[in-house]
Amino acid sequence: MALTGVRGRAGLYTFITTIAVTAVAVVGISLGGRYNARFDVTATGSQRLADRTKKVLGLLTGQYEAVIAADFTTIDRRAKERLSDVLEEFRRNSPRFNYTLIDTSTSAGAAAYKDLIRRLIAREVDTIRQQVAAIELHLGAVTSLATNLSDVVSPRLLDIEGQVPAATDAGKANRDFFTQEAARARLAAKDLSAAADKAAAAIGHVIDGVPVALTDEAANAITAQLSPIVEQLAALAGELRRFAEIPDNAGPAADSAKSLISQVQQRRDQAAVVLDSLRKLRPPDLLRVVTALRSGSAAIVIGPPGEGLCALDVTALLPSGAWLDAVGAAKADQRRRVEELFATAIQSLRNPLRPVVVMLHAEPREFFADVPLLSLLRQRLEFRGIDLVEWAVVVRPDPPRLSGIDPEGKRPVVYASLAPDSSASAGSRGQLTGVQRAEKLAQALDRIAAEGGNLLISLNPSIVPTYGERDPIDSVLARFALTSETGRPLLRESLAAGNRTIDTDVIVQVEDEGAHPVAAAIRGLPTYIAWPIALVEKHAAADPTRVTVTPLLTVPAGPNLWLESQWLRIWQTPREQRSLLADAAKFDEGRDSRWPGGADQGGAVQRWVIAAASERFLTGRPSQRAVIIGSNSWFIDPVTSRLTAVEGRRVPANPGNLELFENAVYWLAGQTELIAQSPVAQAAPMVLPIGESQAMRLRLALILGMPLLALLGGALVRLIRG
Repeated sequence: MALTGVRGRAGLYTFITTIAVTAVAVVGISLGGRYNARFDVTATGSQRLADRTKKVLGLLTGQYEAVIAADFTTIDRRAKERLSDVLEEFRRNSPRFNYTLIDTSTSAGAAAYKDLIRRLIAREVDTIRQQVAAIELHLGAVTSLATNLSDVVSPRLLDIEGQVPAATDAGKANRDFFTQEAARARLAAKDLSAAADKAAAAIGHVIDGVPVALTDEAANAITAQLSPIVEQLAALAGELRRFAEIPDNAGPAADSAKSLISQVQQRRDQAAVVLDSLRKLRPPDLLRVVTALRSGSAAIVIGPPGEGLCALDVTALLPSGAWLDAVGAAKADQRRRVEELFATAIQSLRNPLRPVVVMLHAEPREFFADVPLLSLLRQRLEFRGIDLVEWAVVVRPDPPRLSGIDPEGKRPVVYASLAPDSSASAGSRGQLTGVQRAEKLAQALDRIAAEGGNLLISLNPSIVPTYGERDPIDSVLARFALTSETGRPLLRESLAAGNRTIDTDVIVQVEDEGAHPVAAAIRGLPTYIAWPIALVEKHAAADPTRVTVTPLLTVPAGPNLWLESQWLRIWQTPREQRSLLADAAKFDEGRDSRWPGGADQGGAVQRWVIAAASERFLTGRPSQRAVIIGSNSWFIDPVTSRLTAVEGRRVPANPGNLELFENAVYWLAGQTELIAQSPVAQAAPMVLPIGESQAMRLRLALILGMPLLALLGGALVRLIRG
């Protein structure tokens, strides 16, 4: 009986424990589905999204969807897993994002792919229907023009040819002209008919059994043939008029030419109207991704109605196993690659007004297309939909026209500069000297600043201040309450094994996020600055509150770092030969400076400002912004392409440089919400520098925290024991 009681109690306890554990598990799962927290403890942060991605996802106001359709039986398992991991993290971070993977190798996947095409067509069915109706109407006009050219214009030109006397050389030349023009008219009619057939086929296009009217291809087929025909008819009307007005041609031929002029002009005007109408057709967003849909595999980001679609490179998202093995792409690297592609696609849909960067320089010719100096920067900007336009101010005094890339003139424009070498001579061809070219660049920048443009200015050491004159760029900087030490760049002295070397470059890291979003975006990232130029805040006495200046990059002052006035010899000596200079630059108490405040402040930390952001608040107008970087080569390929080995991988050595340029552009364009570190900036693990305030808090925690914890523990033990 007692045994039965024990067993009964044990059974009851077991039952109660099972119910309790089950209840806890159910409640835990329920809470986990609603509230979740994930902690990434990897060195490279490979299991968390970048700050920029989180910002982009946090700004979504509609529902976005990523659809990846492919034959997953041929896809490397590692690539698929990394793609799924990133997309799942996107969905976890935003309830407005979802994704679908379609395996087209299965019957269910093939059906889902057709449903995807139908769904995309349904989004823009009204727009497509209207464009098809317009193109079909224009096809009637094109067909009529082709018939007129072959059945009317060409025969009448041959009639005129037969009426021209061939007794003189001029007569023979006129007869040949009309014969050739008649043949050209027949060929033009034939080309138009072929274009009309091609356009009709594009309208009736079918993808995987689903009709998809390719209105863009139809319009392009017609305009490609119609554009030269409009010019041909205009030229023919002019030649007919000149022929009829020559007194020696008076007679039946001249009369026939006069009667044909009005008909040719009328047909030309009708063709021009059709051409202009077709050129104004804006292709539906569906047609941007039609190439991907045709291939049977696609990666598409679908925005809310009105924000369109965006196609991604399936190969980039799902690379082959051979490629992964060949390049040694680590899991974290491929994850960031996928994250970057999707984040950029979402951003491009959400923000159609992407900035335009106009790069000013004062070289004697345009060189961006020939010299790979800014290829990485251009690639980085274009990937985000930002156009980079060259402006050689010496060749073209006026700014370039942007109507081709910004027809409506709504995109924000940022003007960036690349400074010339002021020490350069005119050369044997009599070109402008370096100082003259620097003046040209400063004049162009000052003109833009006067018109309220936003500027990203890069500075070079200048020989002008060494002559006791003012650097031309100072007139631009003064508008933004700044002046620069371009005549005395910062140099650093170092001693190693008894050898003295002079360093002309510094690598800086932002310690504290500070008050400026651009500084926060590059916090902890190594940023390479060659020949740093110190900046000094200098407000106008009249109204110093109208301009706000915020430092972005600083270098701690010290006895081994100074402003050097005798720098030209080092500047003109190749880097690999500088160690051979017997009398390298040395600090001169009378001409050089070691401390921003003029003297050592007795242990207080002083810092040289080498990059700053400035904002002018203008009456009755939007504020004007400028970012001034005390270096000139910080965004060129030789700097941004440098790699270093980390954990067996090749990663960017100076990730902060391109991050600084991109985030400065966003700030200058007024798109502050996009400022953040991108996924590619986190390719290598970084040990963040500890700022002064952080260091002070850590010291206080160690000095006071440990004793307080010991006292608290003793009091707790005393309280428990009573």
